[in-house]
Amino acid sequence: MAKSQVGEESALGCQTTLKKQHSIQVAKSICSKAKPYAVVKDIAANNKDSSDDLFSTEKLDGCRNGNTLDLHGKGIKKLQKFEKLPGMKTLDLSCNSIEEIEYLDNHNEITELKLYGNNIRKIKNLDRLQELQVLQLQFNNITSLRKGLLKLRKLQRLRLDSNRLICMESRELSGLSQLASLDISHNQLTDITAVNMLPCLEELFASSNRLCGVIDLSKCNKLQELDLSNNKISEVRGLSLLETLTSVNLSGNVLHCTECLGSLCSLQELNLADNQLKSVSSFAQQFPNLEVLNVVKNDIDVREGLKSLTRCFHLVELNLIGNIAETSEEDETMHLMEVSYLMPQLEYLDGVPLNPSNSENQNSQVIQKTGLANASLESTQKIVSCLMDFESQMEDLQQSLAERFSQVKNLMASLPQKLPFKPSHTASTKLTSVPGYGSRPQTSCRSRSRIEEARSFAAQHFEK
Repeated sequence: MAKSQVGEESALGCQTTLKKQHSIQVAKSICSKAKPYAVVKDIAANNKDSSDDLFSTEKLDGCRNGNTLDLHGKGIKKLQKFEKLPGMKTLDLSCNSIEEIEYLDNHNEITELKLYGNNIRKIKNLDRLQELQVLQLQFNNITSLRKGLLKLRKLQRLRLDSNRLICMESRELSGLSQLASLDISHNQLTDITAVNMLPCLEELFASSNRLCGVIDLSKCNKLQELDLSNNKISEVRGLSLLETLTSVNLSGNVLHCTECLGSLCSLQELNLADNQLKSVSSFAQQFPNLEVLNVVKNDIDVREGLKSLTRCFHLVELNLIGNIAETSEEDETMHLMEVSYLMPQLEYLDGVPLNPSNSENQNSQVIQKTGLANASLESTQKIVSCLMDFESQMEDLQQSLAERFSQVKNLMASLPQKLPFKPSHTASTKLTSVPGYGSRPQTSCRSRSRIEEARSFAAQHFEK
């Protein structure tokens, strides 16, 4: 599940609007390396309309579009009391210079309130907005929640990212019984245990904070998407109890292994990039339905990792770059070929499509490289097949030779070591010379006597 975009304009959009319409320079930090909050300079003096004129009924009607009152980027520094507009469901006060939330008590029919990109420091005066479902307070200067959200029983989506939050206590969230999505990323939080008080929470985004050590989320029973990236987390507990969890982002932390995650049978997307992992051998057993895996910039042996990941039969996207592997072009091609062979269901490897026929507008170089890899793969498979046949024939020959040698050995062992009889003719052999043929032996034994001796020997030793 992708992160929900509840704001219609981003902080960058605020800058464009204010520059074009009011010549106001807006400086916002949306990079994790910069300050995690927005500073909106107040240059509202050049506005053509004063605040009082802006909140007149006539002006408000001009800013209304259906059930939405759009006061985005109007250079408002202070809210004024204005009449209730029937049917108004969305109030957009984003990208102004508002410092305090006030004069909204009588607008109790509002379901969505946009206050992002202002200078708000404290959440207050929202208690009467009993129908409020979406509240956007990102890019402000809020340091704590206190009692500002306790009465918002129907609130479902809350954005507090890019503020100055230092702590968040359980009692401050106790009234948000229907909250499904919470974004508290880009703050200064060191503990988020309080989120266990949210029984309906489905999405939690807490990246780029100061979280470290062990994080426990065992009571977030309905959690589906979790982002704890860019912290100093070494262990996350309780995830194995979350049966609906489908997406986890733990990139940019200090995890050494994944045993703490337990078995996540419903997990489909896992991002563990930029950690300290050394092995992925347990992934097939821990995450049997994994489809997207990112483990770039770890200490994993790529070839050993591939052997383990071949059992992840649902994996379609894999990112392994930045681990222990050969980097030559030839090794890259062989690596691509090996992955294609071992994981035929894989569609993307390190951002490169492995099956261009299923993608549109692919780079010709990638297609050519993949074609060469497939041709090489086919040749390699033929060679491997021939080698296997030759090896099988050698084994058969070796076994046949061994059997024959055994038969000869047994035969030799069965022969007598000494003659069982003495020859009947003991007279010395006389040699006579035959002209033209040399000498030939002469014996006193007759042919009949030699035949009889042979028969006697055969009867004694070969007949049973």
